[in-house]
Amino acid sequence: MNGSEDKITSDTASPDNGGTLKMPELLTVSPSPHVKAPDTSRTIMLDVCVALFPALVWACYIFGLRALTLTLISVISCVIFEALFQFIMKRPITVLDFSAVVTGILLAFNLPSTVPLWLPIIGAFFAIVIVKQLYGGIGMNVVNPALAARVFLMISFPAIMSVYVNPLE
Repeated sequence: MNGSEDKITSDTASPDNGGTLKMPELLTVSPSPHVKAPDTSRTIMLDVCVALFPALVWACYIFGLRALTLTLISVISCVIFEALFQFIMKRPITVLDFSAVVTGILLAFNLPSTVPLWLPIIGAFFAIVIVKQLYGGIGMNVVNPALAARVFLMISFPAIMSVYVNPLE
């Protein structure tokens, strides 16, 4: 080819123009995510809280204000443990993303209404500190923190965790 090198440009594909191969720009390579959405972790977690609200209302109807009390204790404990852990470890405080609130609600929904009021606090500690934060925070945990806390509480306190009441009593 008379010592000339093939050149690739991005105009048109034509190998017949003096050794220059021109190709169209059809593919753009970029890092993920490839589909962008306006949703953030905060908006998704707020949507989950809104979706869980009717279940909380129903739980209060079926089990009385005890369900609301357990849920509030669980949520407040989860938020406090997350903020404290992140403060102690000098990580950014991310409690405003509402993931700890969702964990607290789900944990409370997995407890019998007869548990003592200190039990959701222990469950919140296990869910947030052990399962969520020690693995790196939101999205990094290997299991659901609320369900892992339920299993932990069931193993640690089987007599307390296996007492149920009939609804509307």
